[in-house]
Amino acid sequence: MNEMKKGKYLFLCIPFLIGTAGFILAGEKILDAGFLSLCMYAMNVQDPPANAFLEAARWTAPVATASGLILFFSSLRDRIDNAIRYRKGDSIAVYGREEDRTVFLRSIGKKGIEGKEKFVQAQRYVLIGNEEDNLDFYQKNRNRIQNREVYMFCSSVRPQMSVSSSLHLVSPEEIAGRLYWKEHCLYDESLLRGHKMSIVLLGFGKLGENVLLYGLQDNIFSPDQEIRYHIFGDSTLFRSVHTQLESIEDRAVFHDEHWYDCLSLLEEAAAVLVLEQEKQAELVDNILLASQQKNIHVFSSDELAPYLFGDNQRVTLYNWKENALNPEYVLGGNLYERAKRINLRYAHIYTHIEENDVNKELEWEKLDGFTRYSNISSADYHEIQLKMLSIRGEETDVDKMNPECLELLSELEHIRWCRYHYLNNWRYGIPDNGRSKDPGKRIHRDLLPYRSISEAEKEKDRENIRVLFGT
Repeated sequence: MNEMKKGKYLFLCIPFLIGTAGFILAGEKILDAGFLSLCMYAMNVQDPPANAFLEAARWTAPVATASGLILFFSSLRDRIDNAIRYRKGDSIAVYGREEDRTVFLRSIGKKGIEGKEKFVQAQRYVLIGNEEDNLDFYQKNRNRIQNREVYMFCSSVRPQMSVSSSLHLVSPEEIAGRLYWKEHCLYDESLLRGHKMSIVLLGFGKLGENVLLYGLQDNIFSPDQEIRYHIFGDSTLFRSVHTQLESIEDRAVFHDEHWYDCLSLLEEAAAVLVLEQEKQAELVDNILLASQQKNIHVFSSDELAPYLFGDNQRVTLYNWKENALNPEYVLGGNLYERAKRINLRYAHIYTHIEENDVNKELEWEKLDGFTRYSNISSADYHEIQLKMLSIRGEETDVDKMNPECLELLSELEHIRWCRYHYLNNWRYGIPDNGRSKDPGKRIHRDLLPYRSISEAEKEKDRENIRVLFGT
């Protein structure tokens, strides 16, 4: 029970306690005093008050009665509304902080059900509170939400680690990282710079890790590009865990020195990203003073940020926490649908599975988290490809697409596929069993440049493009 609700119930009890004390002082026995005080709630006491306690209780008890009736009917109305939405189907119960619930419910409209302290029936559940509260809710209600889709905010474990197709681990930092590169696509800038540029990240942590990881997977514009990501922040653990970063052509450069010792780097960068951190406002102010950089992107959820930097033409504010509540990405939406269709097409090609909605879901459930997320990564990158073709003035209808464009997109998709594997610590290798891959050893025989793979493997990439641009 939250603090506000506790306060309301306490208010309802105050007139009873004051009235009981007043009747006792007036000479009544304790039980009689309690009964007479209770009668005040129905304005059933007409005698002049014998003391100040009774006078206070006489006036506050009816107010408490009215408040109690409002609470009761408000709760009843909520239950009726929730039941109606549940019966209509596709309802989504949302649990978490009131501010976050409000933002999310506003976005999903009439299908949303506000989850407060009690469990409510719904077709899907979104848990956007802190990890401890989310896990507590899931464990307590696991039997009641069996076979229901559950989307749970969890930053400590990678989403692809979920072994259940119905439990979706959602990282707000991951969503923010993915959305950032779509909303601030650098393809234009990359073209102007001949696809050779630097991007600076100030600060790191969980948010910075995801901004980097999705930058490496989404900022793929040309086969011969050279993009350098310069990171200023504590990255020791990240570098130790991601052992195949050196296999990626676009380099992540981790700096031990301070950013102000590399001002020329900041000046020349295509963008400077200031991640959320302590004394962020002071850091931004110092960068504005020390450099002429005109493309400073500040990741902040601070309500004061728009007042501090909102009018500065050199600063772009990115409210990453608000973006992380985007239902389209929390729930998957079109992204998951495209990923499922990619997987179904592969199943059709290699095992002759009929392409229909039933098999689409069945084949998706067969996948492990790693493979599932490989398809999601491909569907995610598709949005960047669409922006690239739009800027180039190229045809997006796959049946009208010229062969050179199809081949370019196929090669870029292969680069993305390789990077996804490298970022999950796969490497090139030929399995002993003669297959294309060995998940146990994390080796794959096709982790090679596009020109070096077989024509059959190239056709897989082309087919992937045909599927994506045909949906």
